[in-house]
Amino acid sequence: MEIFETVLLMLAMVLASNILNRFLPNIAIPLIQVALGMLLAIPSSLHSFELSSELFMLLFLAPLLFNDGANVDKRALWQERKAVLTLSIGLVFVTVAILGSFLHWLIPSMPWAGSFALAAALAPTDAVAVSALAEKVKIPHKMLHTLEGESLINDASGLVSFQFAVAALLTGAFSFANASLSFVLISLGGVTVGIIVSLLTMRFVRWLRSLGIENTVSFMLLELLLPFGIFLLAEKLEVNGILAVVSGGLVYSLSYQKVNPEVAQLNLLSKNTWSIFTFSLNGLVFVLLGSQLPRVIQVVWKNNNINNLTLIIYVLGTTAILLGIRLVCFILFKNFEKSRELTSKERMEQALLYTISGVRGTITLVSALSLPVILADGTIFLERELMISIAGGVILTTLLLANFAMPLFAETREMNVEVVNHEQEIAILRNVTLQLKDQEVPENQRAVAKVIKMYNERIMTLINSDELDDSQSKLMELVLKWQFKDTLEQVSNRNVSLQTAFMHLRRINRRLFRLTKEQTYRNNMFYAKVLRQKLRYVQFRPMSFDQRQAQRNLLAESNREYVVAHLQDLEPGAFPQELVEFYLTRYLQRRKIKGAVSTGTVDEWLEYAIQLERDGIQQAFEMGDINRSELKTYRENLLAIENTVQFID
Repeated sequence: MEIFETVLLMLAMVLASNILNRFLPNIAIPLIQVALGMLLAIPSSLHSFELSSELFMLLFLAPLLFNDGANVDKRALWQERKAVLTLSIGLVFVTVAILGSFLHWLIPSMPWAGSFALAAALAPTDAVAVSALAEKVKIPHKMLHTLEGESLINDASGLVSFQFAVAALLTGAFSFANASLSFVLISLGGVTVGIIVSLLTMRFVRWLRSLGIENTVSFMLLELLLPFGIFLLAEKLEVNGILAVVSGGLVYSLSYQKVNPEVAQLNLLSKNTWSIFTFSLNGLVFVLLGSQLPRVIQVVWKNNNINNLTLIIYVLGTTAILLGIRLVCFILFKNFEKSRELTSKERMEQALLYTISGVRGTITLVSALSLPVILADGTIFLERELMISIAGGVILTTLLLANFAMPLFAETREMNVEVVNHEQEIAILRNVTLQLKDQEVPENQRAVAKVIKMYNERIMTLINSDELDDSQSKLMELVLKWQFKDTLEQVSNRNVSLQTAFMHLRRINRRLFRLTKEQTYRNNMFYAKVLRQKLRYVQFRPMSFDQRQAQRNLLAESNREYVVAHLQDLEPGAFPQELVEFYLTRYLQRRKIKGAVSTGTVDEWLEYAIQLERDGIQQAFEMGDINRSELKTYRENLLAIENTVQFID
């Protein structure tokens, strides 16, 4: 139960981070999630929630990297293969060698194997962080493809290097030749497992379809289970599970290249399901990272044997060497650019952007946390907590640096939604409502009126919100005043008793006060207003329940007709057409049509309206009123609405 509650709390933090990001647009979501994780760990027991590296990779990295592999631009990945392989394999091994030597020089008490283990943990960039930070700034497409490809593969090379370093730390023995051969075999084995399992799964799905079994929900569940199955099988065969899920995702995405209704439906379901799944997992990764950092840093921070200033110097020095190696790599390879049109300044800015994009994340911390406590000779590994603290400090430093430095070298994405001119879309929707009104007869009035109301609500969402809110408040105030006035007239004409009308008048008065905040609608003013309407001489007489109900119905019908008449008499342009139509529809729907036989359901009329809208969109495109991109957007929105028809009452 405690674990379940912890997961719910973390998911709540993921949701909160996206809300906070709207108010803190200059801070990347991963950084907000890390901060929320740290806050969550302080009052709760979340800091004691430990996750082994194997379980973390299975629960988080396997599905995330599988999905990244499935969605990555394969053509761009192949075109950038030189850069990707150089960064994900060559740069990782160079980083391990240089950074490991630096760490041993910086902290002589740290064993050589321990220094290389920490360097291997720090070497790979974080795939999740790279994707999240890319949403904040406009990274050039070529650079983004290179960074995505690097983060997909360098986890594998970094983890293999880390495992070899830990093995040397425990045994005291290391063979470069054996390690190199093992790396090649483990990597090729992982890729092979991923390809074979994905191909077998695709063949299994085709076999089920050949039997007439077409269940998209079951196929989607199979797809969700696939990365976990691939990873577990790869680990069982002692090959690289990371490369297995990446290659598996690359291959499985080929199953969606066919164009038929069944595949299209499954593809749509797959995209929607994975978007929710990866959104949750991405957020959980950073919240989990934040929840572990306080415990990691606190141990060393309170350790009297290590000066806190010294720890900060260790972190900053390690970060500087780590990013320095990366910067030198891009300078030497000229950012893997073939174009010679860039100036020296532009190349340096591009190299710096590449460098600070190399954010370290959860995989680094999880690797560091898996360092052994006791060495092979039975002695306690004293530098373990210091190494974990350095890893945590480097993660925070690279995250902060990327968040605040990336906008210096790349254009910031606008967080606000681009203002779009909806005039053409509003015109199409208005034309649909006019054609629906032409089809309206007493027999189908309820169904057609409900569809018209839906379209009017859509139009109102497209109108300028400030202008609409002001108009809506004014029209609502008018409607309430009309109801109040008509009710007083009914009482004065003795059509309705004051006992029946009093509660109705008080409700209207309260709504007017909440809407306008005017003192004339306060309770004491209300009673005086009622008395001033020459109602003081109205006699109170007892009535039965049926009599009171009849008067309530009479009053409701009178109010309805009074409001409808005044709405219809409004001058054109006084209020937005859709707003007036909205209130007219609301009050006209209250009319009970006796003896009417429905000639169509709401679903049927909504389908008819959708077809009218589709025809209007096509006509607008043919007339040149909208471009192809807008046509695609309108059709996608219309398809989403069409898919919800079955849920309309």
